[in-house]
Amino acid sequence: MLRTERTVLSAEDFGRLRAGQQRDGIAPLLPDMQSSHRPPHPPPPPQEPGTRCEYYAMTANPFDDRSGDVYRLCFRAGTLVSARALHA
Repeated sequence: MLRTERTVLSAEDFGRLRAGQQRDGIAPLLPDMQSSHRPPHPPPPPQEPGTRCEYYAMTANPFDDRSGDVYRLCFRAGTLVSARALHA
């Protein structure tokens, strides 16, 4: 469970994220680990070359309704280009 807790991005911190922010500037808000979970049919990420997406859990509690849901943050050249909540 400890490992899972280290992948959780709080709703409050997610709400602070805006397209155009630099990855280095928002790094203090982000968990130190990404979630390995992906929803079964997510919308496609931005397709521009050089875009890299990171995934963070909404909760570590397996009994929470948000269990399995993730935030997807996509960056290009170190700049946040997309921040979406993806639901399982």
